[in-house]
Amino acid sequence: MVLDQSSHRHIQASIAANTWVVSGSSQTKKLQDLLPGIINQLGPDNLANLKKIAQQYQRQETDGPADEDDEVPDLVPGETFEEAAKEEAL
Repeated sequence: MVLDQSSHRHIQASIAANTWVVSGSSQTKKLQDLLPGIINQLGPDNLANLKKIAQQYQRQETDGPADEDDEVPDLVPGETFEEAAKEEAL
């Protein structure tokens, strides 16, 4: 996992427009590089939660990517999405 860490942040807000701008120089760092500093700030309950999250993340990586295209219909040559939608509506 890669994170963007900002230093010298500047925050500008327009509350009337419900708009926030965060600007500043950023550095791209790996989570492994930032983790020692984060762990020092965690309490015992948060450390247990972090361990659970790490275990879940490891299980997801070993299981492989999930098949996320279950809802996407297969394309048939000569057929368009509009035609398929019309047929389903009938």
